Amino acid sequence: MDKNQFDLALKVGGIIVLIVLLLFILTWSGIVKCSAISPYYCDFYDFVMGSPRVLIVYGDYGLGEPEVLRDYLRNPMGVAVQNVDIQHVDRVTLGNLKSYKLVIVEKARKLSMDQLIMFMDYVNKNGGRLVWVGDAGVEFGDDEVRLVDDEETAKKILNNPWVRVKETDTEYKVISFDEFLGLRYVNNYCSEKNCMDNYFSVGNLETELTGEHPLIYGFAPAINFRIKKDRDFALVKQISDSYASNIVMTLNFGGNVQGSSGYLGKFSPIIVTSSMGMGERIAYYAYPPEWFISDNNYSSGILLKNMYYGMLGR
Repeated sequence: MDKNQFDLALKVGGIIVLIVLLLFILTWSGIVKCSAISPYYCDFYDFVMGSPRVLIVYGDYGLGEPEVLRDYLRNPMGVAVQNVDIQHVDRVTLGNLKSYKLVIVEKARKLSMDQLIMFMDYVNKNGGRLVWVGDAGVEFGDDEVRLVDDEETAKKILNNPWVRVKETDTEYKVISFDEFLGLRYVNNYCSEKNCMDNYFSVGNLETELTGEHPLIYGFAPAINFRIKKDRDFALVKQISDSYASNIVMTLNFGGNVQGSSGYLGKFSPIIVTSSMGMGERIAYYAYPPEWFISDNNYSSGILLKNMYYGMLGR
């Protein structure tokens, strides 16, 4: 090889290196999805940079099986996530959360106001991505304010357990986790209806009309949904004036449903995203993601893959 050929090869090699570095920067910043370039590029990017770290946070009881979810995410035949950790909520701080690109909260029915604030700060102040599952956080902490003098504040608390109040010397500080999710919690389905011990159908899952949202892409437009008494889901309602939330999957009951507390409606949101002005960094799953596979025979695990790749903007 003469000098001119060597110089040309050096320049071409330099250009290739610069292109790869630019792609890495654009991928790291979230401007470009690795899957938009090539699935193989995602693998190469993860090999060099390490796959995004995921943390599953759980409590003492509630909807979900965190260990099962971790196993599905780690399964090399499924999502094949390399770095999935699991931790009890009482051992988690905001400093811990900062180490993770994606945090999933399930089986955590009882959470304190301070814990809810911690997860809000993880998203709003640290740019984290959060998946909230089922009835997480619908029970108050032991020492929280529940009865207040202000009528409007009291009404908010009574209507939605995702609203919490902190009392100071001069005022009540309202923590609106409901607006953060764009949803109001109603109840768990089997607390409203008499559920059977064996699996039974409650209706059809229907995706949003375009079918192109990352969390449901490739999923059938409508598919039968079944549960049983101890494998329940949460009933929620979208806050009517919530401009930031987007329902991407709905349960169609097939008719009007009456529960023990009154009329529940014909539809109930199952997957909802919320942007809070910074992209869709929050997703709510009324039904634990792992149960889509284990209980409803969605063996491809497409919704779980979509959750991982979609929430990470990949």
